[in-house]
Amino acid sequence: MYEHKSITNVSDLTNHNRLGKLFAQAKIYNQINAQLAQYLPSTLETLELCLIKDGLATLITSNSAVAYRAKQQLPELLNMLHCIPLAGQINRIHIKVNTNK
Repeated sequence: MYEHKSITNVSDLTNHNRLGKLFAQAKIYNQINAQLAQYLPSTLETLELCLIKDGLATLITSNSAVAYRAKQQLPELLNMLHCIPLAGQINRIHIKVNTNK
C-alpha cells in the first residue's frame, strides 16, 4: 500500500512525476499570462491562457462580450502571443467562456 506523504514545499517536486510536471506547466502558463496582460488592450484584459496543446492555445474569459471581441481579433491575439518567447509554438487560438465564475 502507498504511504501518503503531505507536501509542504512544492519546490521539492521534480519534473519526473506527474504533479511536478503540472506545477512546471502552471508556472509557464502564469509567466505567459503575466506577459500577455501587458499586451492586451483594456477591452480584452480578462482573457487568460488556460491550455496549450498541439500548437492550439485556449484562452478563457468569464465575459461573453470579451470572448466575442477576442474572436474578432484572433490574428492580433496570435501576434501578441508570438511576442512572448514562451508562447512561440502557438499557431492557433480558441476562445472559451468560463461560466463557473
